[in-house]
Amino acid sequence: MKSESQNTTTSRESSNDNIRAAIVSSDKLQVAAIFDTTDEARIALRRVEEETSVASHQSELIEPSDPKLSEKLEQKSSSIANTLWTSHLALSGIGFVIGMIAAFLLTQYGPALTQQNPLFTYIALISPGTFIGMFVAGLIALRPDRNEIVLNVSDAARNGKSALIINLRKSQSAKTISGLLQQQSNNVVQSIK
Repeated sequence: MKSESQNTTTSRESSNDNIRAAIVSSDKLQVAAIFDTTDEARIALRRVEEETSVASHQSELIEPSDPKLSEKLEQKSSSIANTLWTSHLALSGIGFVIGMIAAFLLTQYGPALTQQNPLFTYIALISPGTFIGMFVAGLIALRPDRNEIVLNVSDAARNGKSALIINLRKSQSAKTISGLLQQQSNNVVQSIK
């Protein structure tokens, strides 16, 4: 039986899961569960496959001290690098354009100081716009929700436990799969891939 603090944590996690499910489609979600033994993880995987439409190729079983842990957690590192590159370029470009527009408006309609010094006005607004865009791209790249799965699974593998990671498809419910896994594991987390 779960204690009151576990129930509070569970309700907070379920509200986060509801927000995540409303924003992102299921095919972009990943669910992970930590188990004491590899056999428990295999039993849970069989149950999930029997009771849902999860196929065996959608799951990764991570055993203690798994040598392919990094590959199983982050399957396509080239796509991560591509996303980082494009997000930084796009958001810094957007910041640059916003800085240009703001500088133009100030040099045309702003106070006398900005109208008399257009070069400095442009420099003063383009630079922060570009840097703020890059800063926002960096914040997006940090992905604290993704770190939750990576840290939990890595810690479990180091501590002699097993983990099960399921990559969902569009037609699958993260709530249903998480519910099945929570019946067999105390540590179930979700993340955007």
